[in-house]
Amino acid sequence: MMRSRLARDPLALYEASVQGAEFDIDFFERVFRARNGRLPLTLREDFCGTASIACAWVARGAERRATGVDLDPRTLAWCRRHHFTHMGAAARRVRLARADVRRVRAAPVDVVCAMNFSYWVFHTRDTLRGYFRAARRALRPGGVLCVNAFGGTDAMGPLVERRRIAASQAADGGRLPGFTYVWDQVSFNPVDHRLRCDIHFRLADGTWLRRAFRYDWRMWTLPEIQELMGEAGFRDVEVHVEGWDDARHEPNGVYRRRTRFETQQAWLAFVVAGR
Repeated sequence: MMRSRLARDPLALYEASVQGAEFDIDFFERVFRARNGRLPLTLREDFCGTASIACAWVARGAERRATGVDLDPRTLAWCRRHHFTHMGAAARRVRLARADVRRVRAAPVDVVCAMNFSYWVFHTRDTLRGYFRAARRALRPGGVLCVNAFGGTDAMGPLVERRRIAASQAADGGRLPGFTYVWDQVSFNPVDHRLRCDIHFRLADGTWLRRAFRYDWRMWTLPEIQELMGEAGFRDVEVHVEGWDDARHEPNGVYRRRTRFETQQAWLAFVVAGR
């Protein structure tokens, strides 16, 4: 396989190290089917970036439609240039909208998602509640909003985590060499839960892409997220937490609905709200 032109592209490296579109879609389908007795067919990916979830969604069937919403025209152009050109006719079933996720106009869908903690850009209760209200309006009856969250004792402070990413196939079909992904929690303020983070990449040739992505978030807690979803009009808000493998001392990748769990150094969860 040829070497990808995207080997030094931050967006390609992000997709390979952070995105898990197929895993996310499997989860969306499971929780939607549990509520509605059928598979969802339409999806809106908020804060979509390169719209990898939207593109993977329509690849699952000709009856599927998706919309990706983002304010950054560069990432939307990247999707058109690198995903759409290799998707064939399926690309016509993805709509990309450069818009504020609170104000986008589109037909109601079965699933709205905001992955990778992207909604943490909202720092106040009013702005986050406003987003949840907009997401609820975007759903058909029976639809679900899915977001994720993280926390734990290690989450509230400076932290550097490194993970080796194996070589893979990039969006352009070429080979993306292996690299090292570095998650850098630069600072955390307990007074307002403001969290500043960077992502760095160490490439196969030893060079670095430092601060390829920078984040200024509010770390929202699970009770706050659930309360604001309820205030926005959602019902049946659920928390699904990733399990832990005691033998391997690592997460097991299986998410189950929980009403309580023991805190850990780090945990990941999906929060699902039904319309």
